[in-house]
Amino acid sequence: MPRKPFPNLIIISGSGRKVGKTFLVTALIRAFSPGIPLIALKISPHVHDALGNTALRATAKGARIFQDLGAHHKNSGQFLEAGALQSYFMETEDNCLESAFDIFMKECNPTNNPVICESGALSILMDPGISIFIRGSNIHLPDHKQAAMQQADLVLPARLFSTAEIIGRISFSENRWNLRNG
Repeated sequence: MPRKPFPNLIIISGSGRKVGKTFLVTALIRAFSPGIPLIALKISPHVHDALGNTALRATAKGARIFQDLGAHHKNSGQFLEAGALQSYFMETEDNCLESAFDIFMKECNPTNNPVICESGALSILMDPGISIFIRGSNIHLPDHKQAAMQQADLVLPARLFSTAEIIGRISFSENRWNLRNG
């Protein structure tokens, strides 16, 4: 199944927890938000009880989308603190992700602002401007993570990368994220 092109989207995914996904997303937001009205999105297949300072903005079959109203300690609250124009958290089952993302774009980003997204599964459905996969020491990856890694434009070792070097390779023009070969 061909992936939907989405050139003004950066997707950051990884092999697991604590590999540096949120660290990289916040660094990208800090670097690019002064000149670009960035929307940040964290997608998780897990239900979260404590969401921080949020408000429910949209629902769909198998999905809830929350907007951050202020900075807080959760990932999406950190995105807002880093300088995102708006930050959202989406809970959705993987089988509902495509329709939930469509609702997010329609309800939360109708002006089609550039998006930086932390998601493990979205890169399987979307063909973003840039896809970055951060790989931990996991020897065996589940199929969906292996697929995300294979489709990535850039694969980084967990916590052993220079955000300044990565930021230096990224540009945004004509509503498209671009990655210069390093």
